[in-house]
Amino acid sequence: MHWYVSSIRVSLLRASLYCSSTLTPLTGIRTIQCTVKNFAIFEETFLYDANVTTQYVTLPSPLDRTTPLEVLISITQFYAFVTVSLAGYKMITSGGVQKLQMISLLVNVRSKPVTDDASDDGKGKKEKDGGDKKFRKVAARLVSGKFTSMCGLVRSGNDDLICARRPNNQESLIIESDASTRSCFVGTNVLVVGVSFIWLFANSWHVTSTDWIGGLAGLVHALTMMELALVVFLVYMVKDAGDLVRTAFKKKQFANEIVSNKNKIANVESITEEQYSWLVDGWSPIWKGGPSASVTPATGDKMITKEEEAVASKLASLSKNVSEEITDRILVQSKMSLLEGYREYVYLLINFFAFYGYLACILVYYFDDESQQPDYIRAMLFWLPNADADWTGNAVGDFAWTVEPLIILGSPMVVKSMSSASEEKQKKD
Repeated sequence: MHWYVSSIRVSLLRASLYCSSTLTPLTGIRTIQCTVKNFAIFEETFLYDANVTTQYVTLPSPLDRTTPLEVLISITQFYAFVTVSLAGYKMITSGGVQKLQMISLLVNVRSKPVTDDASDDGKGKKEKDGGDKKFRKVAARLVSGKFTSMCGLVRSGNDDLICARRPNNQESLIIESDASTRSCFVGTNVLVVGVSFIWLFANSWHVTSTDWIGGLAGLVHALTMMELALVVFLVYMVKDAGDLVRTAFKKKQFANEIVSNKNKIANVESITEEQYSWLVDGWSPIWKGGPSASVTPATGDKMITKEEEAVASKLASLSKNVSEEITDRILVQSKMSLLEGYREYVYLLINFFAFYGYLACILVYYFDDESQQPDYIRAMLFWLPNADADWTGNAVGDFAWTVEPLIILGSPMVVKSMSSASEEKQKKD
């Protein structure tokens, strides 16, 4: 069985992982090596001679059957074990649990009772902002969520009446907390994938031919866990691709509305966090940068206030006029988002082939007696003999994950060139 060539893709984590900039090239090299072995390319060279390996290191049986090509494969397998495991751990901690703690802190900061002097209708704040209260309210909603404009009067410990503002609809915080929860969930699956790579590394050295670390059964169980994790990645790839396509159309519609309204925003009060980010070419609330040890209840309130002031000032400027340069940029970015969405669907198709290919190898192991295989298993294996289904499944999976890194590495250059061409066309128009 060709278990040593099995691999898993985690470039789904591109947005946060994360180590994709270094993992993707190594993933490509590893799957290229596996494809070379599958098709016995350069079979007459030293790459397939185990004696070359034993010239440099003395190994017990059956490890002494390890060829130089398998040594090269094992290096990339071990690299994946380290980097992917660390990436999953960081997603769970920094991108998940710690960020949720930070969001909770900020919610408590903005939900705490404040004196009447600091209430929403206080003149001091309005004078400090030096601008329209309308923009300050919109900024507060974008930065830290929407709060009720009315205060509930309650008595403090010294019987003074104070204003207790309560969160009404902290939409932006909920969105970010959902993203953090997703980071925990996906990170757990990434960690499972990373740890499973140790069995692939061991198999490259024929360790799984022994009863160490579970033997062949341990390897198959690890691959099964990787396949289950890949199902999660495939689901999120469908969601992410759909989000990118929808975002592309929303960007185009938003830019066209501004142009049709004589380069002005029709309703500043209803602007969303997403739309504001498009206008300023990339913006996110302070907590999206990740957890920070310097954020305390005291500093958190100051950070939010400062951010709100900056956003309010920018909104006041944008409400007067949105330049053609901004709308042209949004239109160009909408085209890029559409292309990225279609590219995600290509990744989805490639990864589905890889998933199904490696799944065939697992099915062959669990249903090794062809005469006893259920009809649905025979159908899933396309009625191939077990040996052919095993080899074909690995070949398809390895080839798919050889093509994908090439697309990942090459697509930014294509997108950049298309972006430049679109910008030049917009200028000419």
